[in-house]
Order: sequence, then C-alpha cells, then structure tokens
Amino acid sequence: MSYLESKKYEIVPTETYKIIRNCSGCGNKSVYHNTNKIRVNANGKQIDVWLIYQCSKCKHTYNLPVYSRINRDTLDKSEYEALQRSNQEIVNRLGLDRNLFQRKGAKIFREPTYMLKYIGGDSKENVIQFRNPYQIRIRHDKLIAECLEISRTQAKKILETGVLKVSKLSDDEVKFVY
Repeated sequence: MSYLESKKYEIVPTETYKIIRNCSGCGNKSVYHNTNKIRVNANGKQIDVWLIYQCSKCKHTYNLPVYSRINRDTLDKSEYEALQRSNQEIVNRLGLDRNLFQRKGAKIFREPTYMLKYIGGDSKENVIQFRNPYQIRIRHDKLIAECLEISRTQAKKILETGVLKVSKLSDDEVKFVY
C-alpha cells in the first residue's frame, strides 16, 4: 500500500454525550441531551456548578454536577465568568469529558457523532494518523474505511492481513503504519 500518501486527521465531535437515566417525569429510563447551559450557584465563596441535561421525551431536566462546594478562588477568573455565561466552548469541553461522566456515575447513551478533519500529511512517512483529543471510542476499521473511502469489510481485511499495522502513540493519538 505504499502508493498511499501519508495523512493526518483529527476526530472532531459534532455533538456532546447523551446520557441515559431514570426520568421522574416519564417514569422510566430515558435519553437526556445536553441543553448547552450551565447552572452556577454561589453561597459566599463556595460555588456549585452543574451541566443541565433534558429528557428527550418530556423535557424534564437533570443537573449533572461538575463542581460541588468548591472555593470560587480555585477557578481562574476567566473560567468562572465563562461558566456563568454558559460559554459554548466550556459547555462542549464538559459535555465531552468522559472522566466527568464516570466520576458522577452518569451512563453514556452512545458515542457522539463526529467528523474527520484533515490536518495534513508528510510524504516522508507511510502512516495514517488520527488525533482523538476527546477520546471518542471508534473502531479502527471504521476510521480506516472513512479515511480511505472503502467498505468496513475491506478495512477489516487490510487490518487483519497486516497491510496496515496499528501503533498507539498516546491515549488520544493512534497511527496506522503501512
């Protein structure tokens, strides 16, 4: 497969995680989506911060705790102001923080949708490299199929036969060497 050029991609989510939980409005398990809003409550210098989720069926809300009873001075001023304004960048960062969901016991419904953003290539290397800063769980055959515009069956065969070898660089980067 040396005829392929080297490629680098970044996996960019197009939505935040959805969670599944019991809904007191519906009376059964339901999918909750991120409302892109943050609630901040202050009591003196102690603050609580929640990411607000909403039931897809009945619109009942759930506040996912982000910070509980922390001193306001532990956050830098710009982050505190961004939380108060429900800044979209912070909402996305929190809504894609898998560790936050695990710490708070929230069950992720499914992986978010994403797009592959081409960020260049280097003709000196025979690699296809993927940067995954939000650590979205995607199977390798699916990435290769999307990148090379082939079927997943063909991508699986390429991986199984060793034409492409997986090399993990870090938790958020993987490359396929050919």
